[in-house]
Amino acid sequence: MDQVNERSWVRLFPWRRKNKADSDRAQIEFAPTLAIARENGWVYLQLQLVNRSSWTVWVQEAAVALSGLDAKWHATNCNGQARFEILQNVGPDDTLCVSLARTIYDAAGRPQGPYSCFVKTNVRYRVFDEWRDAKLETYRVEMAAITVRGLHRARRCDKKIEQSHGSVSFTTEERKG
Repeated sequence: MDQVNERSWVRLFPWRRKNKADSDRAQIEFAPTLAIARENGWVYLQLQLVNRSSWTVWVQEAAVALSGLDAKWHATNCNGQARFEILQNVGPDDTLCVSLARTIYDAAGRPQGPYSCFVKTNVRYRVFDEWRDAKLETYRVEMAAITVRGLHRARRCDKKIEQSHGSVSFTTEERKG
C-alpha cells in the first residue's frame, strides 16, 4: 500500500490540520473594542471581538476594572473589578458581540440612579496554543442601571487612573489543555 502524505490526510480528515501557521508571516489580527449598539429602540454596551485573521481565536474572558466611580448610592459593595466569562470561538473574519453592561453594573456595586466611571478592559484569548491578552483603551461610561447613556474614549486619563489606583492586574490563572 502506498504511503499517504500529510497533504492527503488533511484532505481526507480536515481536523488533522496543524494548529500552527507554517510560516512566520501568519499574523493574528484580533481587535476587541467597546461600542454602543442601537437596535429596535434599545441601547446596548457591547464588547465587539473582531477577528480579521484567517485563524480561529478562543476567547476566555473579559476582565473589567473601574475607577473614578461617580454614583449616589450602591445596593451592594463596590469592588471595582469583575470578570465576564465568554468561552467561545471567534472564527476567521468573524465578529462576536457580547454585552458588558451587567458586568460593569455589578462591579460598580449596582448603583441606584445614573452613574459614570472609567472602564479598563482586558480580553484574555488563546491562539496557536498560546495565551494572550488584548488591553482595550480606557473609556468613560455613563449608565443608569444596565442602560448605557454615553461612551467616550479617555486616552489622556490612562496615566491618571494608574497613578490614583495603582496598576490594575488583569492576570488570570493559566489553564492547561
